[in-house]
Amino acid sequence: MPTPKELTIRFMDAFNERDRVAMRALLAPVLDYVRPGGGTLRTADAVMDQYERDWAVAASSRVEVRHLIESEDGIMAEISIHIAINGRSAAVDGALAHRWRDGKLVRYRLYSDPLPAAVSAVQPRPEPEV
Repeated sequence: MPTPKELTIRFMDAFNERDRVAMRALLAPVLDYVRPGGGTLRTADAVMDQYERDWAVAASSRVEVRHLIESEDGIMAEISIHIAINGRSAAVDGALAHRWRDGKLVRYRLYSDPLPAAVSAVQPRPEPEV
C-alpha cells in the first residue's frame, strides 16, 4: 500500500496535470473536503465538479509542495498554489492536510492566504446553520 506521502504526491501531480481520471481514482466516494471559504464537499463527484469550476476560471494552476510532514494516515504540507487568470499570474501560500484510508482520500483541508477574487468567487460556501 502506498504511504500517505506517496498518495498526496500522486494527487498533487494529477491536479497539476489536470488529470481528472487519476484525481477521481484517489477520492473516497464519501469524504470530508473543506476548502477556503468554509464550504464542505461530501462526495467525490462534488469535489471533481468544484475542480471543474476552478479550472474554468484559471488558464493554468499548479501546486508546489514546499514542506511535507507524514504521520500515520495523513500528511500536513506547506504549499504554494501558482495560478494564471485573465493573463495575470499569482501565487497563494497555504497549508494542506490530507487523511488517507485504504488508498483513498477521506479528509482534506486547505488553509490558504486570500485567493484571487476570480477563484474565490467559485469556491463552495458554508452550509447554512439549522
